[in-house]
Amino acid sequence: MFNAVVVRKSASNVSYKVETVDESYLSKGDVLVKVVYSSINYKDMLALQYNGGVIRDYPMIPGIDFAGIVESSSNDKFKEGDNVLVTGYDVGVTHTGGFSEYAQVPGEWIVPIPQEMSIKESMVYGTAGFTAALSIFELEKYGMNIKSQPEILVSGATGGVGSVAIQIGVPSGKCGFTTLSLFSRRLPQF
Repeated sequence: MFNAVVVRKSASNVSYKVETVDESYLSKGDVLVKVVYSSINYKDMLALQYNGGVIRDYPMIPGIDFAGIVESSSNDKFKEGDNVLVTGYDVGVTHTGGFSEYAQVPGEWIVPIPQEMSIKESMVYGTAGFTAALSIFELEKYGMNIKSQPEILVSGATGGVGSVAIQIGVPSGKCGFTTLSLFSRRLPQF
């Protein structure tokens, strides 16, 4: 038995609370992870709204990303004690997510955490950080040359992905411009 945030939907509202559940409550997967950290994303907030449009199946354990330690695995790629993270793949949407002491997912969804990175650090970056980093890597992969094109336009610079893109880009010399909406009052200081 362990604790998890469970979201339930009735005809008129959505409710959520910490409940005691067991492994049978978790979605199917070949790797059981002891969740150590899960970040809170905008999508997680929407999951708790009546018309948020995120959760497809109720009841649901939300949390679109998490990092932790493999508790058990029938997948050859992972063994007990491995530090891992999961983001995407409908975790917290149609598959029970990270707002729980345990999560169970297919091994194909799991990313091993590099030895030089702590579990905590992996969730400090979280989904927003991975999205920002992958975006910059893709620009480079498809021909952006930082010597001849050293500037990246970052829209939504005050949001999660945009602010991390700036944090990655400025020290490396890749970001030179940002855009803000008229409603933004102040750009975060980096």
